[in-house]
Amino acid sequence: MKKFKMDPAYFRGIDPAFIRFVEPVLEGLWTHYFRCDLEGWDNVPDEKALFVGNHNGLLTFEVLMMFYAWYKRFGDSRKAVGLAHGIVLDNPAFNWLLPRLGAIPADPDIADEAMRRDFSLLVYPGGEKEAMRPYSERARVDFFGRKGFIKLALRNKVPIIPIVSIGAHESYVILHRGEELAEALGLKKKYRLHGMPITVRTAFFYWCLATGMFTFFPLLLAPFAAFVALLPLPAKMSFRLLEPVYVSELYDPAKSEEENLENLYQIVVGKMQAVLTAEYAKRKLPILG
Repeated sequence: MKKFKMDPAYFRGIDPAFIRFVEPVLEGLWTHYFRCDLEGWDNVPDEKALFVGNHNGLLTFEVLMMFYAWYKRFGDSRKAVGLAHGIVLDNPAFNWLLPRLGAIPADPDIADEAMRRDFSLLVYPGGEKEAMRPYSERARVDFFGRKGFIKLALRNKVPIIPIVSIGAHESYVILHRGEELAEALGLKKKYRLHGMPITVRTAFFYWCLATGMFTFFPLLLAPFAAFVALLPLPAKMSFRLLEPVYVSELYDPAKSEEENLENLYQIVVGKMQAVLTAEYAKRKLPILG
């Protein structure tokens, strides 16, 4: 994975003109397809903050919806960016598109620079590993012990605002993370990609590949199978912005750095897990909500 340079384009934030251009699509996804709702704007402080969310659903449409919600709420009056995996920003098409939606590389130096420029920052510590977790773990927050977000908040003396997304992991029924497949294809070593998820619909894609269906009907079946495999299910998404966690105030100088990081990590993850568990208990049906 290449080291990203400090590109000025990363600090332009959400492009209002571009958002207005694609707004009919985003509004359709928010209102009709994913039927999103959001609670907790009152918990967002006036100053910049580090927003920490749980990652879901393979292609992580909850991130797109959260940035759109931010734009609807604040327009261009408040600056915000979010950290994205290098594998997507290394792609020329996505490298043009995603920064206009507020994405910057998940690099500590770039994140610190964004904070210095008074951007609020959205991070998903669980990364692609959490987004690729099996469907059976959809009600679980799992950051895999990654505490870089705690260090980021402490370095920049900003509060952490936990964001809990509910239902987004139902947009893809993931059967298996596919760690072995990613390892065999060299994706883990080259791109730090820890899985190649097997979903109900990617299984159909692999079946077409294995049976030679693409050989006989390549122009018809290959695009159709890819579309079927990647189209998200219209799962109802809910977002909850929790009260700020002022990690700098909770840091205990009498304890070691390792103890403090673990304590703060457990506080943030514990709050998020409690809300995710409670909200999932209210959902009556998968996908429908």
